[in-house]
Amino acid sequence: MGGTVSKHTTPHYPPSRQVLTSYGPIEGRRLIHEGEKQVDAFQGIPYAAPPIGNLRFALPQPHEKWTEVRETKSFGARGIQKDHVLSPKTSPQSEDNLTLNIFTPVWTPKNETGFPVILYIHGGGFVSDSAHKYGDMSICQHLVTKDVVVVTIQYRLGFLGFWTTGDSSIPDNVALHDMVFALKWVKENIGLFNGDPNNITLMGQSAGGASVDFLSISPVSRDLFQKVIPMGGNASCSWAIHPRPLNACRNRAQEIGVFDGMNTLDWVEKLRELPADKFASALNMEAVDTKTDPELLIGPKYDNLFIPRPVMELRKEAPMKPRLLGCAKSEGLVFAFFGLNTKHPLHAVQQDVSAILSEKLFPLKARDYQEKALEKLIEIGTDHSKEEWQRAMVDLKGDSFLNVGIQQNVLDVLETQPSTPIYMYSFDYCNPKAYGIMGFKLPFKDATHCTDISYVVGNHIVNSFDFNEEDYKMIEITTRLWTNFAKYGNPNGEGDDVAHLEEKWEPATIESPQTHMALTLQPKLHHVYKQGRPLFMAKLLKEARPPPNL
Repeated sequence: MGGTVSKHTTPHYPPSRQVLTSYGPIEGRRLIHEGEKQVDAFQGIPYAAPPIGNLRFALPQPHEKWTEVRETKSFGARGIQKDHVLSPKTSPQSEDNLTLNIFTPVWTPKNETGFPVILYIHGGGFVSDSAHKYGDMSICQHLVTKDVVVVTIQYRLGFLGFWTTGDSSIPDNVALHDMVFALKWVKENIGLFNGDPNNITLMGQSAGGASVDFLSISPVSRDLFQKVIPMGGNASCSWAIHPRPLNACRNRAQEIGVFDGMNTLDWVEKLRELPADKFASALNMEAVDTKTDPELLIGPKYDNLFIPRPVMELRKEAPMKPRLLGCAKSEGLVFAFFGLNTKHPLHAVQQDVSAILSEKLFPLKARDYQEKALEKLIEIGTDHSKEEWQRAMVDLKGDSFLNVGIQQNVLDVLETQPSTPIYMYSFDYCNPKAYGIMGFKLPFKDATHCTDISYVVGNHIVNSFDFNEEDYKMIEITTRLWTNFAKYGNPNGEGDDVAHLEEKWEPATIESPQTHMALTLQPKLHHVYKQGRPLFMAKLLKEARPPPNL
């Protein structure tokens, strides 16, 4: 079960129904073609013109229309990126990558408005990954059969998606505009696929989680959808907005030999003449390891259109949207691949906590705040095993990367929109075999970055391994909660869709901002998140960091 269907297996699947979209007719495959709940898949649908030539660095434009039936039976090319040496070359890359995929029920929806829609935006540090990794057959089996339409999209990556000249020569954040263009295409066309254009949930993970959060508050996109699921990343995370994007672009320009000569129009023209692969980048997780100012290679920036005001101001203006957000139990474990300083563990945690609660931010109170944070991490002054120290280090790295940002997001949303239903989770389930051969480098095995999304799409995101019976039970639990949220704005569900939980999933509130569901085979509701440490730090950082002066 699950996984991604190779295009080489196409003959085994009958054609889907034909659909006349706003650009022209398309035909996909019926990936589930037996039984009562059959599912059609339309893959590689272009939603915008190829962003090549003069359209490099330009806002997305409509695609040319076609009259002949277009086959949409396999994923489109991935965006331009630098593959890791050990990663399999899953599919071709191309600058022409603005495509989307629709997985839709063949049966008739219960109500006239159509099936709720989940639109998923992949992560990858804004520089890598694609819709391919998240599967097609697995999405059909585990999500679509629960009466939803699922759409996955691709967008421009890295410097091709976020190049800036620091002035008005080209628009900023074109990758985010790609996402909006895809969303508008879906809103216009999804009714033809039995989807409800007025019940759209945007879901994203990691950089995709930050993206859907930005889309929920941007004046460009905030009125186009109804609910939002930022997983393992959101706009409140310290790395979500790039602090020095012009500097990053100048550095890349230097690497490829096209310097900024202070005439930006001339600079852009020269950049447009380069082969696309000159802009390829790879995700470097070490860059977002515990630092005072974690920084991705390139990413979203403040601009005059998409993120024109401080994030908190945009939150106040945006319409209320039910929200489901969280991350994995040990997000910091992803940094343990680069090694942990277990020789002097107390010094290591002191360094990491001082990067979060820095003397730069708290010149007179840094030591006091750091000690109080460490009290909520591990008992200082007593003996601990090596693994206890390792878990403390991983937790603190997770705080810097995501835990504080998750808690900050809850506070930010409730401060600006107090009535928002906001369901917070910690994904605590882990199959140790998920790490495969990479597991030998880890101090212990636990749920970490990408574990949660693997059990939402029912597909392997980091390593390929055979799901066991418990894995499938976890997929069933997670997908039921997520599809219930897409349908009702409440993961507990209604009627035939009620999630069979021992405890009802209660939303976080101003009075109880740490309330969250620990997702395991027996989900449990908790009212304290990680000993209150992320809340403690989030409140301090909120007071210390002034909004940007735009």
